[in-house]
Amino acid sequence: MFRLPEAMERVWLMKARGMREVDIAGELGVSRQAVNKALKDARVKLFEAFFGLAEVFSWEIARVNAEKGFMVARGRCAGKNVRVYAFYLPGKGVRAVFGEDFPDYILKHAVELGIVDEPEPKKLINALES
Repeated sequence: MFRLPEAMERVWLMKARGMREVDIAGELGVSRQAVNKALKDARVKLFEAFFGLAEVFSWEIARVNAEKGFMVARGRCAGKNVRVYAFYLPGKGVRAVFGEDFPDYILKHAVELGIVDEPEPKKLINALES
């Protein structure tokens, strides 16, 4: 299972929730340069994870947002074309959802990161697709 290293994940999550880099540095007691490097490395690792997942399952990527930790792709499941939504969940790794049936923990995660303001599947799809 792919997971970011704990310290890197903490920095990435703080930024994904909307904190400024200077505030993250102050809260963690590290330099802004260390925060910037951790964020850059986290984005690279998330891109690699999402592109690797898409390659393994032969999904066609429509969008990747490493700052908020999600990917939108097209794939095949049971002989049908479906939308695939993959999310990086801190502490859990990457989770993928086929179609529009989002579990509650994904909706809660999307609200927590500011992807959407309400845990509504239609709003989440619109936000992910735009």
